[in-house]
Amino acid sequence: MKNHLCSFNYMAISDTRQRNMPSASERAKGQKLAYPEAIRITNSSNPQFVGEVDDKYQYSCENQDNILQGWIAHYSKQTVGIWMITPSNEFRNGGPVHQDLTSHVGPTLLNVSSSSLFRNLLCIWNNILLIYHYIINLRVILF
Repeated sequence: MKNHLCSFNYMAISDTRQRNMPSASERAKGQKLAYPEAIRITNSSNPQFVGEVDDKYQYSCENQDNILQGWIAHYSKQTVGIWMITPSNEFRNGGPVHQDLTSHVGPTLLNVSSSSLFRNLLCIWNNILLIYHYIINLRVILF
């Protein structure tokens, strides 16, 4: 299967978000845009992709909708799929409407269990507690 990664060319994120995808090599040959993840496909064997902008953020979705995602490869006599099934979202932080990355060109399958939003909020909360602690201690010293 490892030798046939380029054969995985159809991605499905949900019932309504499915499509043929450019290959990783087509993406690598593309025009770099404003940020590293954004690439304009300039040379593709499939004319559908020429001029298209691709980046991994186009395929993000809310945690509550990230139930099944995967890739399909069409071989001469059979169709093969690789799927990631998420039976529950209890392990994810950020709540049901928090968006995270999913599958994208590679083919890449992602299942993000912890995202930076929670860590950032935790850092902010720790800083607030630290500042509060210093203010209380300063008041005790001054009075």
